[in-house]
Amino acid sequence: MSSEVKANKLSPATGTALQISDSGDTTTIPSGATLDVSSATMTGFTIPSGQTLTVASGATIANSGTATGFGSDNTPAFQAYRSTNQTISHDTYTKVECQTEDFDTGSGYDNSSTYLYTVPSGEGGVYWIYFHLDYASYTNSSGNYGALQIRVNSETASTASFSNWWNLNSSPGRQWNGWTGGMRTLSAGDTIGFYAYGWDNGTNPYTIQGGARRDTLVGAYKMLGIS
Repeated sequence: MSSEVKANKLSPATGTALQISDSGDTTTIPSGATLDVSSATMTGFTIPSGQTLTVASGATIANSGTATGFGSDNTPAFQAYRSTNQTISHDTYTKVECQTEDFDTGSGYDNSSTYLYTVPSGEGGVYWIYFHLDYASYTNSSGNYGALQIRVNSETASTASFSNWWNLNSSPGRQWNGWTGGMRTLSAGDTIGFYAYGWDNGTNPYTIQGGARRDTLVGAYKMLGIS
């Protein structure tokens, strides 16, 4: 049996949410139709687990307001940078302490104590993690080699998830910058740390560059459509 309901307004009962169809059903917005949420915040519109909302070719979902319940975004996400210089010792892996946040949607990054990112509760999944490092040796020709690493949980220098090395032994220099990163499957509560290493032929410390140019920065965000 099929029927058609025509009305100017469809509203949920007080204190409830408006549900369209049941689990396993398909709700279709046909070609040529427009679902317009252009000026409203669309909340209380529930698409049950197992139900499919189909937007046909040629249909339009107009959204200049806020629509929730139509997929997701790349959150949680964070990015932080080193706003002042940081000194690291010769021949020692040192955690990079990015103390200024650009954003941190899930409040997962500690920018004042541990300088670790912790995956928020309920937000396990595949994450893109990235790290840019800019640092300099003590003098113009004392920088031999070094590295930057991203470590998850208790990973060490030899087991780090991501690592990028540079080597100037044949012609030592001073300043180097590089990137490392990639995708990792993480669980809620997993931690991410960022580390730098430098070998100075005079055993002097290295200086991690910091400032508003974001010479040194770290970040991560949750990927969509990957599990």
